[in-house]
Amino acid sequence: MRSYLVLTPKNGPDREHRSTIIMPDGFSWPAFLLSWIWLFWHRMWIAGAVALVIQIGSGILSTMPGFAIGGWLLGFAMNLIVALEGRHLYSQSLQRRGYTLETVVFAQDRSTAEEMYFSNLPQPEPKAMPSLSEWAPQTNTPFPAAAGWQSSGAGLFDHGGR
Repeated sequence: MRSYLVLTPKNGPDREHRSTIIMPDGFSWPAFLLSWIWLFWHRMWIAGAVALVIQIGSGILSTMPGFAIGGWLLGFAMNLIVALEGRHLYSQSLQRRGYTLETVVFAQDRSTAEEMYFSNLPQPEPKAMPSLSEWAPQTNTPFPAAAGWQSSGAGLFDHGGR
């Protein structure tokens, strides 16, 4: 089972909950493979810039004699930290922008988490259907003149004898 964070915007979710974010919590392969790009993609500019500087530094360090392993380990460690903590950083970033952490749902996959969350939301009360008398015309006007196949005109619609 995996945990999923449910975040809603500060003014509350829209009617269809399109603005509600259900995000898996835990390791992220895209964040591991493309750490600073992943951070920039999720609009975490400062963390992305720090990750980029560390990546550049680890690349420079790995070209220096005697520091190759240290440079590779520094780059690997930075990618691992972003992969493990990136989604937490992203949820914190969304909360600073006004989103609210509603709940944490434990489910097998994202679609099951969505079903579990949305099934527990309060349902609006159904409105009563209008009665037959409300649908019937309220005026006592006679029926309109014959049209279509009942009229004397040629064609489907009667054009008033024109």
